[in-house]
Parts: sequence; C-alpha cells; structure tokens
Amino acid sequence: MRTFILRARKGSTQPDKMRNQVGGKHHFEVVLHSVMNAFFVASSFRKDVEVYIILDSSLDFPKTIYLQSARGLSIAGFHEQAILSLIEDALLKSQKISQGAMMNIAPGVDVLGYGFEKLVAMLMTERTLYILEPKGDDIRNVEFPEDPVFILSDHLAMPKKTLLGLKRRGLKSLSLGKKMLFASQCIVLLHHEIDLQ
Repeated sequence: MRTFILRARKGSTQPDKMRNQVGGKHHFEVVLHSVMNAFFVASSFRKDVEVYIILDSSLDFPKTIYLQSARGLSIAGFHEQAILSLIEDALLKSQKISQGAMMNIAPGVDVLGYGFEKLVAMLMTERTLYILEPKGDDIRNVEFPEDPVFILSDHLAMPKKTLLGLKRRGLKSLSLGKKMLFASQCIVLLHHEIDLQ
C-alpha cells in the first residue's frame, strides 16, 4: 500500500465553500490534481493507494477525507470536477460527525473527525513516514519499506515546529531534487521511483 497525506491548511470543511477554493487564493486545485495523480494511470486505476485529505479550515475541528482504492473507490472521471464532487458529497453527508469519530460515506470513502496531528501519530506507530524536502535524502538512495507513507502540503509549507517535532519521533526526510514542486508532481515521481524498485 502507498499512502499519501495531503494537508490542505486552508481547505474548508464546509461543502458549500469548496468550489470557491479552486483557482483562488486557497489553491484547492493542488489537492484535486494530487488525488488524480495518486490513483489514475493511463487506462487504469491503481489498486494499492490510499489518500488522506486533511482539511484544516473548520468552525469546530479539522476533518479528513480518506480515500482507499482497495475498498472499491470509484471516481467518475479524470478531472477536477469529479474529485471535487466526491469531496463535497463526503462533507455534506458527514456534517454531523463528532470529533474523533469515523463515518463511511461510500465504498472507499470515509470521513474522519480529526486532523493532521492525530492521524500522523496513529500511522507512526506502525508505518514509516516521509516528508518531502529539497534537503532530504535523495530518493534514489532510499530503499522503501512495505507500505510507505508520504506527507505533502498544499501551497503552504508545513509549520517548522510541527516538522521538528515529527522528526524527533522518527519522521524521515526525502528529496526529489533541489527545485520545489507541486504536490501533484511529487506524487507522480514517487510512484515512478517505487514502481522501478
């Protein structure tokens, strides 16, 4: 299993605000492109991928959209609109979710009533987690374990204090080169390197 955590620090948990975040200052299209590149290949759909979309901008608590291809996830097209509609539907149907809870919305689609810190703490107990940074270990010198987890952010960088705390707990730093790339581009390169391995 390949796992991608996409942290949208300005991503809204309110379904009626999602469309206004695409193409504007919140740049939610970065997340939509990332989801497409995580799951789709030419004329096919990857069956070994899961994506967590963490939406930090909330009136109460962060929420996470959890997508899993191995559990029957279906996306109605290789385009932004299909991903956006899926996320809007998940948020609409989970408006009454309580903090800390999990709600199944459709095959391969869950909503989690918590955000980044709790999710990462849970995954770190049994998986190897990587953060992408230009100064990290060169990806071509890394032999990946089974079921790696990759943390990516939208157009806003991860807070430095958060990164330092996670590195003290075992988070590994990985580099795809010296240039900063979009999260969606990073996912394509990560898939390519792991496919080669």
